[in-house]
Amino acid sequence: MATVKVSTTISCSRAINYAEKRAEVKDAYNCEITNAKQEMAMVREMYAKTDGIQAHLIIQAFSPEESAQLGAEKINQLGMELAQAIAPDHQIAIYTHIDKEHFHNHIVINSVNLETGNKYHQHKEFNHVKGLNDELLKQHHLEIVQPQKNYEKLTSAEVQMQRRGKSTWKQDIRTKIDEVMQDRSVSSYEAFRERLEERGIKVHDRGKNVTYELLEGNKKVRGNKLGSSYERETIQQELVSRDLAKQKIKDNPLKRPPHSV
Repeated sequence: MATVKVSTTISCSRAINYAEKRAEVKDAYNCEITNAKQEMAMVREMYAKTDGIQAHLIIQAFSPEESAQLGAEKINQLGMELAQAIAPDHQIAIYTHIDKEHFHNHIVINSVNLETGNKYHQHKEFNHVKGLNDELLKQHHLEIVQPQKNYEKLTSAEVQMQRRGKSTWKQDIRTKIDEVMQDRSVSSYEAFRERLEERGIKVHDRGKNVTYELLEGNKKVRGNKLGSSYERETIQQELVSRDLAKQKIKDNPLKRPPHSV
């Protein structure tokens, strides 16, 4: 049986950095896996679609029994088949992790269509992705998980709120984190924490993990429950990259031509 989780990110490079670091097997579609981050960025820049959501993320996780039976290569192939069914005209990178008994794919789909330049939105419909995953499992004679037991992504209250077009408190936290990370002046973890607290979210670090507390309502959620882009390690990697880039610019300022009189 294979379950799926879906999310989005405003930093495609951050998502790839996280997924690539622990990958046992990796592959790509419509781009080179060794240069996926740069090629995806080029397409977004070509179509002037660099703001907002940069990539769609899917985690496809297999049971321990199927993980042992199929192996990492086959599981990566299944991730490729799912991603191609979801977004055939987009650049895709698939990273297979085996660090847990549940082997799982991190699928990164560039948000911009190669042919039209339009952004992809249908992925946000969880049932759409679930249906394609179920069909894939049928084709490969693998067990399909019963929805009521394993595909429940939101609580019933959150589902009802979504149907009424209202945002859930978890989505509020994601949105505020995204807003902070969109601010390129934020280049340290301490600044990240401070900006979030200004927005009513307190950051609690426990070892390698992070918990976000929405102060209004006293609600808490761990970063890995929001998606890989919201985990402490992923956030810190992005901030370190920013700080290094800022330092590089500082050390190598552009030389301006002398002022002519």
